Amino acid sequence: MRTNLGTWERIGSVAAGAGLLYVAARRPAWRRTSQAVGAGLVMRGMSGACPVKQAMVGDGRRTDTRRALGGPAGIHVREKVVIRRPAHEVYAFWRDFENLARFLRHVERVDVLDGSRSHWVVKGPGDMRFQWDAEILSDEPDALISWKSIGEADVVSAGSVIFKPMGGTHTQVAVHFQYAPPGGRAARAIAALFGHDPAAQVREDLDRLRSLLEGREDVRPEVVAAVTPEPLPDPGHQPW
Repeated sequence: MRTNLGTWERIGSVAAGAGLLYVAARRPAWRRTSQAVGAGLVMRGMSGACPVKQAMVGDGRRTDTRRALGGPAGIHVREKVVIRRPAHEVYAFWRDFENLARFLRHVERVDVLDGSRSHWVVKGPGDMRFQWDAEILSDEPDALISWKSIGEADVVSAGSVIFKPMGGTHTQVAVHFQYAPPGGRAARAIAALFGHDPAAQVREDLDRLRSLLEGREDVRPEVVAAVTPEPLPDPGHQPW
């Protein structure tokens, strides 16, 4: 099995294993179990290979975004927010992908590689890190950005964001994220147990974006009520 643990995961595993071996030496009643688990953790840390993580997240070599996310496959998240800023400002802020880490809570950083490609680093459960490269599929200034993961992605994903002007001073931002999470659909239920439901996360992220760009109180309720949203694309007709 290839190495699939990060440096700190390996250090923590060795430390925990050594602790259990110490307990085994001091407490004969716990010796058999502590020795077995402790030795296993030490070997896990030394080798850098974990079959449990392998089973949960796979080998990371998932490259076919279209096959993984085609039609209704994967998990879809659709949310929207109204921001009191003109569309060209909101688009420009989002199009600088390094800004995404300022309001997407679990995004640690996005490194822009060139005009169409970027590298994403996302914080996962247990301080794990997931990484992938993404490329832009569509880029219509002040209107639309869509992208998908490429290469050996830890998380096969794709997304789009539509910027709809509203009277010149407000913009509706409609996002559609789709991904095949590590561990499959069960990962969504597990994440929800810890308060990390994907739809709720995206709503909170968009609220942070609105607060960041407006710098003060929420959009007036009467403005939001007057919005007639653009229909979002059907899941079977993604741009990716």
